[in-house]
Amino acid sequence: MNNRLTRFLTGRDLVFVAIFTALSVWFYIGFYFPSLYILSSGGVPKTILWILRIVIPLLYVGVIILYISVRRNLVGTRELGILLVSVSFSMIVCYGIADALYQKRFDDYRKLYHPFLQLMPSLDRRLEGSGIHGGRIFCLGGSTTELPDRSGRDWPSRVEAILRKESGFQDVEVYNLGREWYTSLHTLINYETNLRKYRPSAIVIMQSVNDLLQNADFSYMSHGAFREDYGHFYGPVNRIIERRTLYQYLHYVLRELWYARPRTTITTDQFPGLNAYRSNIETIIEMARHDSTKVILMTEPYLMKRKMSEEEHSVIGMIKVEAINDEVVWSSETLVNGMEHYNNTLRSIAITYNLPLIDLEKEVPKSLIYFRDEVHYQDTTFSIVAPFVAHKLLEYLTPN
Repeated sequence: MNNRLTRFLTGRDLVFVAIFTALSVWFYIGFYFPSLYILSSGGVPKTILWILRIVIPLLYVGVIILYISVRRNLVGTRELGILLVSVSFSMIVCYGIADALYQKRFDDYRKLYHPFLQLMPSLDRRLEGSGIHGGRIFCLGGSTTELPDRSGRDWPSRVEAILRKESGFQDVEVYNLGREWYTSLHTLINYETNLRKYRPSAIVIMQSVNDLLQNADFSYMSHGAFREDYGHFYGPVNRIIERRTLYQYLHYVLRELWYARPRTTITTDQFPGLNAYRSNIETIIEMARHDSTKVILMTEPYLMKRKMSEEEHSVIGMIKVEAINDEVVWSSETLVNGMEHYNNTLRSIAITYNLPLIDLEKEVPKSLIYFRDEVHYQDTTFSIVAPFVAHKLLEYLTPN
């Protein structure tokens, strides 16, 4: 520090600057130890983290310059007061605008929710106002059925194109009636309430991972111990039930971004929801059989395996959102155990009811080439799924 500056800074000032610098460094370094779970929950926490990493050093430099300027009488008490009032007022205005946008997001999302099914079911427009059609195939399940690739094409629509080309039946219609977050219970309710009346010729059921996550009865989205009617697991509607204020949300995010507390990892092979899962699938089968609708069961592919690379572990997201609370989190091994149990239960149901089974889980390699997280597909995967499913449907549905 040069002589000109030391003339305006006493030993007490230097002690203040040293302490302030040490505290600032300690505070700043904390944002390099964030919770990996919060960073997997969406883009907003990541954005906040990078803003903090950029703004905090700038604020530190600004405070030091302001302190020196005051001590050198370059900034008077009046100017300092105006500056502090202006900054405070600007922060209040910015918070008000951010809070309004934050609350508007909840209002915009509310129309997506359903009082019983949590999320509004997706219904193909071709079904609106139409009657019974003998060439209809309904694909039921969760997001791994519903979501398309980056071009906007899902695997059911690709299956329809292949069937029309190779079967010769131009009137065959394959409907994507999956919905993200849907479990076998959601599919059961949706099928009975909205879909059964159309009497499809066949239904394809792929349900596993969402039912598996119902077993995480300790999670942020659970309210009480496991229930066979899944009433403990609030799922996406939990965002409405436990609607945080903007202050509460920012407090939670900052707590997770700054010197995050470690969680205990739970590994289990026990899943009480398997009985409810079996019952839900069997009820759908009984209803479909009563209507002379053919049922094809399909196992669900997944990325997890016993030995995974660090890169593969990094994309596992569901346990960081749906199977976690402040204290504990499921291990990736638990997901492997669970998916094996649920897919094997579906295989067992197929044998019990003498139903055709599309064992898709064995067809898709467990690689990041084909998965972008634990169950959702890369674009490359659709070229595997659609032909395999289509050819199996031709085999199972074409009369001998």
